[in-house]
Amino acid sequence: MLTTLAESRGLLRSVTFEFAVCHEGRLARELRGLGADVHALGNVRISRPVTLWRARRRLRALLASGRYSTVVCHAPWAHALFGSTITRAGMTLVLWQHDRADGRPLLERAARRIPAALVICNSHWTATSADSLQPGVPRRVVYCPVGAPRLRSGRASVRAALGAFDGDVVILAASRLEPWKGHLQLIDALARVPDRRWLLWIAGAPQRPHESHYLGEVKSAVSTCGIADRVRFLGERDDVPDLLAAADMLAQANVEPEPFGIVLAEALRSGVPVVTTRLGGATEIVAESCGRLVPPQDPEALSAALAELIADDALRAMLGAAGPPHALATCDPTIVLPALEEALAAAGARAA
Repeated sequence: MLTTLAESRGLLRSVTFEFAVCHEGRLARELRGLGADVHALGNVRISRPVTLWRARRRLRALLASGRYSTVVCHAPWAHALFGSTITRAGMTLVLWQHDRADGRPLLERAARRIPAALVICNSHWTATSADSLQPGVPRRVVYCPVGAPRLRSGRASVRAALGAFDGDVVILAASRLEPWKGHLQLIDALARVPDRRWLLWIAGAPQRPHESHYLGEVKSAVSTCGIADRVRFLGERDDVPDLLAAADMLAQANVEPEPFGIVLAEALRSGVPVVTTRLGGATEIVAESCGRLVPPQDPEALSAALAELIADDALRAMLGAAGPPHALATCDPTIVLPALEEALAAAGARAA
């Protein structure tokens, strides 16, 4: 989402985005590659107070430059750790809430004590919990901007490189390796599909120890189900648009709600039908005209939806064709960014 903001500067009349990061990783590299101004605050560890002190000092110096009027924190932890620094500098403070909250974890309780001028929610589902973080603060729902896919490779070359041949129905799962993303449920459902024309590509690599453990569970399930010849583990990828263009559908069998689901919108923009569970923000992105929403934790329903699309080329084509206009109406930057600009201007006016 942040890289989309960085590359969509021409769509904004009065707002210019710069980015402050607490980790010099892939996000910072991609933002700089797009020509964005990226400011490194340093790695912050709450267990090491000196790292937080240094980051706040760097942020204070940055804000003292006089270049900014509004600062957007993209998570309760950032709001909790830097909100007071921002308000003391006389800046308008905005929280962009990207997930539901219940106000119980320590950092959420800390964020609650620092009032923002506005809470931007990435879905109506997320907005239902905004009072847990910022009681009484105005809120606006602004969907994540999702731009047109930028392809680097052709469909045929990607499929050939990953072992997909004519007649294979490629199902892509692209997400973090978190149990709630439903990899195990997807594997169980696919093992029940009698038509073995399908291939499953799993894109994503572990970033934390529990994700490494989970990847082991997923690989074990693939072996136990006897479908190892049908599944490809692709690891971390920076070419998800190419993978989507080469796939025939995207599947994500969430067992917990997706706050928004950028990859779902990316799939629809790419003309790829989506199969996912009827939970959270996914219900605001995926419609029956361009995909299938199934009950969570229902392997028979998930298997039936997958089998239907695997077997019916014409149905996949019809659903895929309906995806781009549906995603455009929901997430196109030409719609989302003016709404974001208006929301930030209103927040600044209220703060003044």
